[in-house]
Amino acid sequence: DIDRLAIEMTECKHMGMTVLNPDVNESFVEFAVVPNERKIRFGMAAVKGVGVAAVEEILRARDEGKFTSIEDFAKRVSTSRVNKKAYEALIKTGAFDGFGTRSDLLFNLEDILAFASKLQKEALSGQTDLFGDLGGGSGLMPSIELKTAPVRYTEKEQLMWERELLGLYISAHPLDNFDAFFEEQTIPLHSVTPKIDGQLVTIGGLVTTLRSIVTKSGSKMAFVGLEDNNWGTTCVRMLC
Repeated sequence: DIDRLAIEMTECKHMGMTVLNPDVNESFVEFAVVPNERKIRFGMAAVKGVGVAAVEEILRARDEGKFTSIEDFAKRVSTSRVNKKAYEALIKTGAFDGFGTRSDLLFNLEDILAFASKLQKEALSGQTDLFGDLGGGSGLMPSIELKTAPVRYTEKEQLMWERELLGLYISAHPLDNFDAFFEEQTIPLHSVTPKIDGQLVTIGGLVTTLRSIVTKSGSKMAFVGLEDNNWGTTCVRMLC
């Protein structure tokens, strides 16, 4: 429930708590409080495209020690449980930020998956020891060399990924530069409740949805969805 999640995240923000992006080395299935800090870590199962089974596989591998690189992750986490869709979603939401930029990781994703699949198949056939050398120990363990992406994704694009896959902007918000204006000129969207029915108020935010209809009387009407940087959402009905 994205609306309920937005309310809870807003409450956390008002309590002075920071909400952190998912992280393959720190996150669990569900949301979790960071010990001794006023921070909450996003749960990996809350990422669209990443199921509980995939998260459990990541946690199983992590029980043997935190991941030191994307290569280490690819070696230890089964591609039969964590597939391309899950990798992509985790990269886009920042869960691999400790291992490289989102642009570089996405650019190299096919190579990462091919490396993981090849290594794991060879391990099953006895050709490779995932934690040692090849075959009889005479070869060198294959590795991944991340290539630099020719095109860098913008902050706006990365924030849109978060919005799409997490339901919320987490690392930043497109309206952050307008904090002072909104604080002085508007009321937060989460304050728009039946309690203020009939009052004239000023609100502002990003337009997230727009739907227009024609009423039985022939009048045009629009329903506009708005979102602010306090994770508040509302729908405004307008006569055209």
